[in-house]
Amino acid sequence: MDGVGDGESTGSGFESLRTASTAADLLVLCAVPAVLLAVATLPVSVRQSLVFEYADPTLRTAVASSFVHIGPQHLAVNLVGYLLVVPVTYLLSTANGERWQFRVAFAALLLVCPPVLSYLNLAIVRTGGSAGFSGVLLALYGYLPLALASHAEGQLSLGRQRTTAPLLFFIGLTLIAVLTLGAVLTYGVTVPVRGRTVAVGHVLTATLVGLLAALVLVLALYALSAAEDGVAWRESFRAAAGETGHFELAVVGMGLFLALPFATFPVDPVVGGRVLNLYTHLLGYSLGFIATYVLVVLESE
Repeated sequence: MDGVGDGESTGSGFESLRTASTAADLLVLCAVPAVLLAVATLPVSVRQSLVFEYADPTLRTAVASSFVHIGPQHLAVNLVGYLLVVPVTYLLSTANGERWQFRVAFAALLLVCPPVLSYLNLAIVRTGGSAGFSGVLLALYGYLPLALASHAEGQLSLGRQRTTAPLLFFIGLTLIAVLTLGAVLTYGVTVPVRGRTVAVGHVLTATLVGLLAALVLVLALYALSAAEDGVAWRESFRAAAGETGHFELAVVGMGLFLALPFATFPVDPVVGGRVLNLYTHLLGYSLGFIATYVLVVLESE
């Protein structure tokens, strides 16, 4: 899917990065960490007033809370994650001639995810509040499977985007489910409701086990399908390994895709005295992939 409308070349390859548009894109991409750092300099009392409180939700805090961090460790993790996920995804998309697609996905996720993810938190009745860029970061991470699949098809002739992207998404979801199950089994989960602490670990364990069983079945079906054409896959992979630059970029992207969940879905979800909202992380990942995948499917019709 080659975007048009801004008068720039829509060609693929690394030569497409050597344009004035790339410099402009980098300025926009750098604006997000600049905002996060600027907000972090505000007094703690101001930042706390921007936390999205479940018992008193407002549209202002629903949007602003995604850019607010109370502790420096949480901010650092999100900044590092952003500085890894976004540049790699941008390189994959731009090198494949899909700069415009990246711009649309990036802007849409950045604008829509903060309020949507905040209000989806209200689906679980509890007290407390949420803040931090993690949910939006995971939404941007959810675009990575699509960028990888598109790049693999367009530059390496490996698979089809519409098949490979969902496969990668399910692989990521399986890894996330395993890590989350480990956290639940190790620490348990309690939810404060009406002044009482209610244990919900057993419910979450049963849900995650059921989800894992379904995901294993899905991945097994993909594996059986791929096994039928194993020789062709091996030949295609050897040919792809000769695509200098594009192959290495895909390897880096795949490594990042598999590594990030270990930082964003840790077995110990307590970071800097605050509990990471793994529910929001999962919602962000799912929303990021589904929204961008639908965008590509509709665009290609």
